[in-house]
Amino acid sequence: MGLHVFRVLAARISAHFRWFLLSRKMPQSLRHEYAENGFCVIPDFLTQDEIAAIKSELASFNGETRQMIQGNTATQRILITSDTKKIRPTLSAITNSSRFLHLLQYAGAKATMPLLYIQRIRNGYLEGNADPQKTMHSDTFHPTMKAWLFLEDVKPEHGPFTYVRGSNRLTPKRLRWEYHRSLTAARLHDGYSEKGSFRADAVDLEQMDLPAPEGITASAGTLVIANTNGFHGRGQAAPGANRIEIWAFSRHNPFNLWPGFGFKVMRGVQHFFLQAYWRHMDKQAKKRGVRSSWHLIDAKDMLEHQRPGSQK
Repeated sequence: MGLHVFRVLAARISAHFRWFLLSRKMPQSLRHEYAENGFCVIPDFLTQDEIAAIKSELASFNGETRQMIQGNTATQRILITSDTKKIRPTLSAITNSSRFLHLLQYAGAKATMPLLYIQRIRNGYLEGNADPQKTMHSDTFHPTMKAWLFLEDVKPEHGPFTYVRGSNRLTPKRLRWEYHRSLTAARLHDGYSEKGSFRADAVDLEQMDLPAPEGITASAGTLVIANTNGFHGRGQAAPGANRIEIWAFSRHNPFNLWPGFGFKVMRGVQHFFLQAYWRHMDKQAKKRGVRSSWHLIDAKDMLEHQRPGSQK
């Protein structure tokens, strides 16, 4: 009946209105790059001294660290909370800076605080199936934001963030593809499309008149911000290769026209409920005799193994 197309259009109109209201938060040149390509790249966002200081501050971390296994890849994360930043002045200064947060807020079309993590991606961590995140996909039907502030150089062999340039734009061909995919997604059973995260192969991209995916290699200190409604994924990587970054995520009610206020106090509320949810999932998984999807690991397993990555 076209209801999927209707919600895609309604969400996009709402996002453009919020982007207009938040436009002062991002310089015009970056706004143009973000709208045209679906991502923007800001080299040297961190100095080498800042990178070294953050790594040194993290070396003593022994708090809550979680991991998810997808195929043969491990994603390891530390949620950046007020406790995480207490004795880490450089990490605190960077993640609290208006320069950083304003860019993320504009990109996410929402003035509220994004979730921030220290993240490490470990390729070939286990023997197993292919990593589903290395298939080009759109996260959901509306614009959302993810960002990577790299703490190490990212070369092709490290599995760089990969994006289909221009796939963020809602062209007639993209909208037609969305309609046809909405008719079959529930029957694809790939574990993602039926939940709304549509996958796109080379034939799909050709139908939408889109270019081939490109890996975004970067030097340490580079900030990459992307609209993950566009098609993206992790790049193919050498077994054992890994990368570490400050990772940001923002996804909100796509139909709400009001961008919010961005009160930093709300970040603590977010963290409280998120951590309570994780603990609940831990308990449910323990009852079933399994690990939760995002299970606890020793922080050393994430922070002590530097390149070249070691396999387990």
